[in-house]
Amino acid sequence: MSELVGLLPAAGRGSRLGSIPCSKEIMPLGFQPSATADPAWQPVTAIEMHLNALRQAGARRAVVIIGESKADVVRYVGDGSRYGLAVAYVYQQQLRGMPFALNLARPWLGNATTLFSMPDTLITPPDTLARLAEEHRHHRADVTLGLFPTVTPQKFGMVAQDSAGRIIRFADKPAQSDLTLMWGMAAWSPEFSTFLEADLAQRPADGREIVLSDVFAAALASGLTIQGAVMEGAHYHDIGTPEDFQSVVLRLALRQ
Repeated sequence: MSELVGLLPAAGRGSRLGSIPCSKEIMPLGFQPSATADPAWQPVTAIEMHLNALRQAGARRAVVIIGESKADVVRYVGDGSRYGLAVAYVYQQQLRGMPFALNLARPWLGNATTLFSMPDTLITPPDTLARLAEEHRHHRADVTLGLFPTVTPQKFGMVAQDSAGRIIRFADKPAQSDLTLMWGMAAWSPEFSTFLEADLAQRPADGREIVLSDVFAAALASGLTIQGAVMEGAHYHDIGTPEDFQSVVLRLALRQ
């Protein structure tokens, strides 16, 4: 497998959280002790947990997609050196949805394998992304999706698998569904990065909003292989709504 590069989309406005004092990716979820920093307790933020997970998975570089209101993310994360990563930022001038945001990083990815996660989520334990990278190495698929069980399919991108774990169908936020697995992180090959760019180039600019599951489904239809890997023992939490944010804060506090 080629070099691993992290890709984190952080251009969204976070409007579901209302009027918050900073970007949701750097809203403190709690505090953790630090043996090296002063003061001894340091904030825990979602984007830092994803950056640390990328480093643990073997990535040395990460690209963060930002929008016009995300200067505070740049100030907080900086050049990434405190996370053991070289972090670069790509600016999304026109908010057209996540796939278009991710495609902006294409010139900086080259022939790297991409590790994708969403920094407005909490995924535990911290080595879950490293497990996904290992599954991607093992299966040699074009895309490997980290899957998590859920009882609220209407909130997530849902998938169906065959007996070998290959993805055969996508359903984005279905109102009703018998599917029980949602995808929450991904690893993909340079071939899929190329496909993403070509697929978006032919989609109308004034059409409906495109979600990443749409591009995955198109890739599947074109013959690319997409493998699902159930992250046993791992947990996925959205922090995009006040209720979900409070739940994550409570979970971290109880763990601490």
